[in-house]
Amino acid sequence: MLLGTHMLAFLPALCLVAYWGGGEILLVIFALFVPLAYAATGGFGRGTRFDPYPAAPSLLPHDVSQDFLEIARHNGQTTACFQLGITGFDEISRTLGDEAASEAQTLVAYRLKSALRSGDHVFHLEGNRYLVFVAPGFRLKLDSLLELGKRLRTAVEEPLSLSGTTQFLTVAIGIASSLNFARNTTADTWIASAAQALSEAASNGPSSTRVWSDKLSHNRQTRRALLEELNDALANGQIQAFFQPQVSIRTGRVVGVEALARWHHPQRGYLEPSEFLRAIKDRGEMDALGKTMLSQALSALQRWDGLGLDVATVSVNVSDIELRNPSLPDHITCELNRLGLSHQRLAIEVLDSVATGADDVIHRNLTQIAKMGCRVDLDDFGTGNASVAALRYLPVKRVKIDRSLVKGSDKNADQKQLLNAILAMSERLDLETLAEGVETIGEHGVLRALGCQFAQGFLFARPMPAQDCEDWLHEHRAANAVSTLHPVKRLQ
Repeated sequence: MLLGTHMLAFLPALCLVAYWGGGEILLVIFALFVPLAYAATGGFGRGTRFDPYPAAPSLLPHDVSQDFLEIARHNGQTTACFQLGITGFDEISRTLGDEAASEAQTLVAYRLKSALRSGDHVFHLEGNRYLVFVAPGFRLKLDSLLELGKRLRTAVEEPLSLSGTTQFLTVAIGIASSLNFARNTTADTWIASAAQALSEAASNGPSSTRVWSDKLSHNRQTRRALLEELNDALANGQIQAFFQPQVSIRTGRVVGVEALARWHHPQRGYLEPSEFLRAIKDRGEMDALGKTMLSQALSALQRWDGLGLDVATVSVNVSDIELRNPSLPDHITCELNRLGLSHQRLAIEVLDSVATGADDVIHRNLTQIAKMGCRVDLDDFGTGNASVAALRYLPVKRVKIDRSLVKGSDKNADQKQLLNAILAMSERLDLETLAEGVETIGEHGVLRALGCQFAQGFLFARPMPAQDCEDWLHEHRAANAVSTLHPVKRLQ
């Protein structure tokens, strides 16, 4: 209590006593030298940075979490643990220096504390992570926790003013509620579960929130197991190319096939890309997957040529990671030359989202691939942010309309109008169009009436292994030949 600038409040009283005891000379001496002497002995305290949440040295995250869990159990209340992963501190450190980054971290801690109740606790972990413990209460249901998560996000992502500049941060949030755990759950398990939820949120992009659950934990364990098995899967040929035919809407003739990745897992059977693609990305094996798919797709095309099956092109999906590899065009050329196929037999499919954020390397590769003779298709068109300018900037020859725009178009007038607009724009830009996910005769009829050129979907065939696709191609060719010899008259 005797240390700090507040002690200056007693200086007038001391000066008055000095005046009474020794006159004006003693008054001047006290007024000048007492503050200096007090400061020299450290009376005003050492200069420290502002701590928005001062805590006793013994107050550790583990202690707080254990106390909150025990109180919640005893009183039948709910408590929650938030883990926040903030992006942007490294950029501040790089551009403005470590001191500015440290100031930003302090400001963020202050904002978080301001958004919480007095009984809640905030801890700054290593790097860009913060830990928040919400004190036990009776109204901490899921909606309340999500609302609190929004408040914390708003507090973090509000612009920061640092060194005369405005800086922006983003935050991913993982939440673990005590309601989702057994009564004997330990503090370590609780904190680790919040970290799992944060990791899941971060993998889904900036400003995401995930709440821990048994299902989330199971999915992460499954992905981790798949991650460990990936090397063997790629080496042993478990990753296989399935093929889905692409047909002309007007004639029914097969114009190509799309190669789609499937994992033939020894215990779980065939797995869809949604079940293992993230694990492949996490493992850094997207290039290996792309090379596997390209090799299998071109090998199948060569075999079908030998059997006299008329398949003009095979389409292969290429990720943004592969497109940033400067040697991709050379690898494609090498594979085509090895099998004696022309570049015109290969189509490269690029996601709408990749086209939107195409950098110089991606643009260079796509331009070079197109100049070699390969076709470039824009996949999932209509779901991303690709603009008309992007369609002209990139060497796109065909747009693939996403299935979400095709589904139910025969029953929804607004959706039909949207399809009509996309098809009209594509015609004006001299782009071919292919509709994905066509499942019903009604959808097929709408696409035909609106002038869409090609389609693929369950109405024609599901994705299938190369041998099954070969059998389907034989059957379809025979059936199409019969329908050509005996055309069915259209009823008016």
